[in-house]
Amino acid sequence: MDYIDTKDVAAELRNRLKSAFPGVKFSVRKGTGTASAWISVYWTDGPCTADVEEHTRPMQGAQFNGMEDRYESTDNTVTVTVKGRKVTGKPLVDGINTHRDVSDDALKAAAVLWSEAHDGTDPPNSGMLAACVVDGHVIQENWAPQQMWQIASDVVLPQRWAAAKEQAAAQAARPANAREQGDEGAEGLALQHTDEDGTTVTGTRLGDGAADVLKRHGFKWHRKNQYWYAPGSRDQQADTGFMDAVAADLHAENLTVTTAQPEPTPTA
Repeated sequence: MDYIDTKDVAAELRNRLKSAFPGVKFSVRKGTGTASAWISVYWTDGPCTADVEEHTRPMQGAQFNGMEDRYESTDNTVTVTVKGRKVTGKPLVDGINTHRDVSDDALKAAAVLWSEAHDGTDPPNSGMLAACVVDGHVIQENWAPQQMWQIASDVVLPQRWAAAKEQAAAQAARPANAREQGDEGAEGLALQHTDEDGTTVTGTRLGDGAADVLKRHGFKWHRKNQYWYAPGSRDQQADTGFMDAVAADLHAENLTVTTAQPEPTPTA
């Protein structure tokens, strides 16, 4: 069984989080020095920590056993893209830390909810505040900043994230409805292989998410011809496995892809 380097696991985790939580900006960093086998994930607002950890947990290759003061294998395996190839192996990751920040905007919204629960009284900026109920959630007795943070985490952000998911689902449904009505407005991408040009992708648009996928698979942008190409693929036979992997990753970004490969040469 192969082992997957920490940096490759971090890159795969970043892509999975981006796909699982559209619109949320994640920072996924590999540790250094004695923490070089650790990964840290940072984001602001968006999904709760538990939801994110459902995606980080399968990427860990080990976990710390505090009772015996040692790391133990998780027996997890992951599949990542390394230099344009799919590789499956055990992740060289001892642990993944998650850090969700709360934005100032969410804290301001929390203060408004606190005020509504206290007959319009503005929340103090300091001092200990008594326990209260905000929008059906029990908020513990705590210092003022910590209470605003709990309201933001327990009330504001879950409501906002639920609304964001509903909006994303509605947007995702629109293209399907348009296709049912015969809307041919979006032509999609064309992934093809020819002897003259090699393996190329045309039809990409700025911001459609295709560039990041193609770069991971080793594609480069041809300025003159205005398409993406796989270096070294000219005058070579089509690598169907490679093309299938590229198409699968593009589909994962909700992109429409048409694949065209040359007809195999008949044997005598």
